[in-house]
Amino acid sequence: MHNEPRILKYTEALREATEQAMAEDPSVFVIGLGVSYKNGADGTTAGLKELYPERVLDVPVSEDAFTGMAVGAAIHGMRPIVHHGRVEFALFAADHICTQAAKWNYMFGGNNPVPVVFRINVGRQWGNGPQHTQSLFGLFGSVLGLKVVIPSSPYMAKGLLRAAIKDNNPVVLLESRWVFPVKQEVPEEAYELPLDKAHVVQSGNDLTVVAYGDGVIAAREAIELIGDQVDVELIDLVSINPIDEETIHASLKKTGRLLTVDTTSASFSIGSEVAARALRMSDVTFRTTPGMLSCPDVPCPTSTALSEAYYPTKVDIANAILAQCGKDQITKELTFEELHLPPTHTIV
Repeated sequence: MHNEPRILKYTEALREATEQAMAEDPSVFVIGLGVSYKNGADGTTAGLKELYPERVLDVPVSEDAFTGMAVGAAIHGMRPIVHHGRVEFALFAADHICTQAAKWNYMFGGNNPVPVVFRINVGRQWGNGPQHTQSLFGLFGSVLGLKVVIPSSPYMAKGLLRAAIKDNNPVVLLESRWVFPVKQEVPEEAYELPLDKAHVVQSGNDLTVVAYGDGVIAAREAIELIGDQVDVELIDLVSINPIDEETIHASLKKTGRLLTVDTTSASFSIGSEVAARALRMSDVTFRTTPGMLSCPDVPCPTSTALSEAYYPTKVDIANAILAQCGKDQITKELTFEELHLPPTHTIV
């Protein structure tokens, strides 16, 4: 008998991981603005208030207060999941995330774990403009004491969130809103994915492309565009603290070429950090200077006429790949939907 594949959206995968963790462990609870709503937290907490009325805590608009409550609860043995619907609002709780949770265990000799998960929505969203499209990957990636991961697919979102909940360290999930509608086959049973390991999406010998989050989606589409002109090895970085240098090193030893893809500006970016580490790998012989593709160093505009030239598109990435390998550029006009609306396809 043939079973139909079990397809979930990114948001549904996060919800399932949360529900399974709450069913298994009474110390797990969810706290954040709007998490008790019918479609709470973009659907990632939908229905959980009815299942666990005392463990899904909606709160007043005070990120500083409720994040501090959660960190205190984690210090005393609970496993809170803190939801911040915008990274800009999470900054109100920066002391609790970056100073208290991140440093507590270190300050007290390694015997005082802080098992808290910070789910923070980041990045592009149609029409959200300068104040609500920041990612701040570099900020969180630089905080010692935090583990920081960026799920790029539904399968990864479920496995990384479960691993984060079970980890005894504070873990930040930076969730790219652009990927929320993307679908993929996701197992019903619970599973964990490593929080410190990059994922080789596809193997290749000509060029290493390192991307993360929504950049992985665009890089996949770019590779489809160029066909067999370049044999690309695509690495999903997954973790930005720590960065899995071993996987990048093994790939560069083989390809000798590097392209990084950022969906934020280049200054203090993950791409610049990856490139810097790669150039310190003394046994890697580069055939070309590493390429770095990113957004311009200006805030994201609100206007569609301006924002369509802001984020690297699949055509931009395809041409950067071709340029690294000395191939002719391609021309392709993208539709309004491709430029401005999030992808809704199913990842195979």
